Amino acid sequence: MKQWLIILCCTVFVAASLLTSGLTRALIDLAAFASLLWIVLGIKSEPVKH
Repeated sequence: MKQWLIILCCTVFVAASLLTSGLTRALIDLAAFASLLWIVLGIKSEPVKH
């Protein structure tokens, strides 16, 4: 489930970044970095079930 969330997030942010410029593009890139970091840290903090 988390892999699909990461792929979807990347796709949306790349599309939004391509369609904008200037300060808006910088804010979109910053939001993309923050959300991907949040997703990745959320995956590592969950206990692993075998």
